[in-house]
Amino acid sequence: MTTTAPSRDVPVGMALPGLVIAFGMIGDGLLYAVLPLYHQDFGLSLGMVGVLLSLNRWIRLFANSAVAHLGERLGPHALMIAAAIGSVISTALYGLAASTGVQIAARMLWGISFAGLNLATLAYAVSDRANAGKRVGLSRAAIGVVQALSLVGGAWMVLQVGARSTFVILGGVTLVAFAAALALPRLPPEPASTRGFRLPVPHRLEVWGFMLGFAGDGVFLLTLAFLMKDSITSVEPVLATAMLLALRWLVEITTGPVGGWVGDRFGARRAAIVNGVVLVAGFGMIAAGYEVAGALLTVMTRGMFNTLVPVLVIARGKGGVLSSQASYSTWRDFGAAVGPLTAPWLFLHIPQTPLYAALALALGVSAWACLVRR
Repeated sequence: MTTTAPSRDVPVGMALPGLVIAFGMIGDGLLYAVLPLYHQDFGLSLGMVGVLLSLNRWIRLFANSAVAHLGERLGPHALMIAAAIGSVISTALYGLAASTGVQIAARMLWGISFAGLNLATLAYAVSDRANAGKRVGLSRAAIGVVQALSLVGGAWMVLQVGARSTFVILGGVTLVAFAAALALPRLPPEPASTRGFRLPVPHRLEVWGFMLGFAGDGVFLLTLAFLMKDSITSVEPVLATAMLLALRWLVEITTGPVGGWVGDRFGARRAAIVNGVVLVAGFGMIAAGYEVAGALLTVMTRGMFNTLVPVLVIARGKGGVLSSQASYSTWRDFGAAVGPLTAPWLFLHIPQTPLYAALALALGVSAWACLVRR
């Protein structure tokens, strides 16, 4: 007897897709807390830290659309399995060799892998489009549980066994992503586009994604460890940084499903406007010298946008699900690639107050143009 693949109109549970992307991301998430403070253990200069933390984003500028193009033909299930394998290998490679070449290869592999994980997870979420926001929120909550635990636990492991050994151990833990990917049900491939691969043209949402990537995913994340090093002296800097990054995921655990429901019920655009105002306020507080309070606001609002933006992308109805999400992701990744690359120079040459004031202004202007103005 033969079985048929589920229709796209039949919703597929989000527990397994959430587990795949959650465990796939644990190595990359911890790297932002560890690498700026322990770069010498990896045989890297501080300047190379910025390059490595941005490299996966540069790769995704091309990988997002290329992987979406491939995923339309192979289907989300095959895409998820391949991406899970890549996440296992890249996480283990971070700790296997104190070599710039190995670290570059690992970051490139992770960039391609995350593109596959992100797009395939969204495809499973929108198998029930009427409840897409709630389902994306549930997926983000699953990611949040694993990320919060792995950030704090991983930072503690770094203090106990060393930075590189921790990533080798986490490479083994990431095998959970591969096992969950194998157990996923199959979805039929989307109708393949006949246009072939091309880089997407930015629209309003892509402009906002670029600024969010540059300021929130780029400059803020790379300088967070140094902000906490100067502001919190009672806790090891790597642990303080990991705890703040874990807070972002704890916010997604609690507010992701709520934010998705609000987006489905009242409109994701309205929720995004309110969230954008709070994000700008967070950057403004860091500029004013209230680093911990500003960082708290920033990590919380960044988490909410990860739930709201996929709903905004789906609502605008431009092209297929994979290609439309890839367009936004490409421009957010572009911002997040430029941010870490420039952050070391900016942090060393521009005082904290004018730097974060300028970022707050740029975020405010782009939020008005892309989220508020019709």
